[in-house]
Amino acid sequence: MKILIIEDDPMVRLINHRFLERIPALKAAQITECESAVMASDLPELPTYDLVLLDMYLPKMSGTDFLAVLTQRGLHPQVIMMTAANDQQTLRDAVNYGVLDFLIKPFTFERFEQALAKFTRVMAVDQQSTVSQQDLDSLFLGEATGEVDDRPTELPKGLAKLSLQRILATVKTLVTDFSNQDVADQTGLSRVSTKKYLDFLVEIGYLKSRVVYRGNGRPLTKFYPDAAQQQSVNQYL
Repeated sequence: MKILIIEDDPMVRLINHRFLERIPALKAAQITECESAVMASDLPELPTYDLVLLDMYLPKMSGTDFLAVLTQRGLHPQVIMMTAANDQQTLRDAVNYGVLDFLIKPFTFERFEQALAKFTRVMAVDQQSTVSQQDLDSLFLGEATGEVDDRPTELPKGLAKLSLQRILATVKTLVTDFSNQDVADQTGLSRVSTKKYLDFLVEIGYLKSRVVYRGNGRPLTKFYPDAAQQQSVNQYL
């Protein structure tokens, strides 16, 4: 898989690159950075990219101008617009060119992760020779759409499947009781974010918690998994 980041701000390029590296499904992806759409349009390997993370305000050639170039050349990578532009015309142009998602800066990692989850669903469907209505519902309506059968149960608002998977993978590597800070350190997510997921896992019974009183008198909540409750979390994966 090949991903192209087109962003003129070097710090934002770095952040987007690191965000991509935090998503397990994209660990093997080849990531290329370009500081302008002009530079990107001159890449000989441009037709080979699966995904483009595209800014709007770029020197010499705007993001929508680059989308026009892709269309003229008959190239159809998935495109996620990531821009401070929030006017109706920019949004309308992006939709007309068929962008996969539109993120207004500044955005959170969780929102970024949701956009990339949509991309991975598109790729999964694209690799199938035939598709079912369930496949299409997952693609167009999202993973948590209330279907029955073997569809995943909807996560509470504000929680994302990929972040939950990341936290569960981390929990399995912690051999002793652990704190929220331990999980935040291992996943690279903020303590505020990880606390929401840990509280959710306690609520559904997958984790147990206990309060430990330390020498300074300040209590610390420790967590540990209940192996018998694995099914309680499987329904969300």
